[in-house]
Amino acid sequence: MRRLLIVAATAALLAACGGADPAAPDAGPTLDAGTDDYHVDRVGYVNVIEGGAFLAVFAAVADGPERPIPSAIAVDGECAVYRRPAPSLCQPACDGVCEAGVCRPWPQSVDVGTITVTGLKQPLAFVRGGFGYEPTPAPGSADLFDAGDPIAITAPGAAIGGFDVALTGVADLAGATQTLALTDGQPAEVTWTAAGSGRVQLALLVGWHGAPWEALLLCETADDGALTIPAALVTALPRASSGLESHTSTITRFTRKSVLAPAGVIEFVVGSQRPIYFTR
Repeated sequence: MRRLLIVAATAALLAACGGADPAAPDAGPTLDAGTDDYHVDRVGYVNVIEGGAFLAVFAAVADGPERPIPSAIAVDGECAVYRRPAPSLCQPACDGVCEAGVCRPWPQSVDVGTITVTGLKQPLAFVRGGFGYEPTPAPGSADLFDAGDPIAITAPGAAIGGFDVALTGVADLAGATQTLALTDGQPAEVTWTAAGSGRVQLALLVGWHGAPWEALLLCETADDGALTIPAALVTALPRASSGLESHTSTITRFTRKSVLAPAGVIEFVVGSQRPIYFTR
């Protein structure tokens, strides 16, 4: 539960930092966020994930979290279900996201300079573009690193301070469950070939892929080869609001670190990923 319920802790960290202006130049280096927990309200990420789905090798840094911000509606052990509230209606019309009658502007990309990744089998940098930070050159191979490789992710800073994060490569994820049948009121078992390398995340996403996901069942556990999703959380996971193509669900072996920027937490993930499909 500690690893999943993180929003309040993030707010406390931001208050301690005095609410620095994310647009101010020379803001100084970002700070250690103090945990490698998943942050549902993160304002940025740098993903270096082998074999992954869309945005597996990509980066984004913004002046606020993606809205509406999800909240945990059910927690059991190492798993939680998050649901994103539906946008409300603002008067006058909102040029952004309306949350509980308050108009929130769309998050805007923030410049930290070129993000450089070293320690990989090929050169990789993320250069700021129109839709986040694009990988340059685009990885031509899924084999980016070996287990135990030291990997550094750095940025010099620009509109906000830079960062220098050290991570470790993980073993390739093998033998992972590919299709999962969920039945309300019953637990579900997910398996993979254990490697004792990092941790393993299961992310089951609900919602049309052309919009922010509507709900998420997230579990993070030791890399021991098996995970049981509690029956209560299977039941708690909402159905999609439409039959349109959903976001891709995944299982990922990963290492992760987080830093605290003026607007919130930026996550850095090195991993090996496979898609997982679920039915209900």
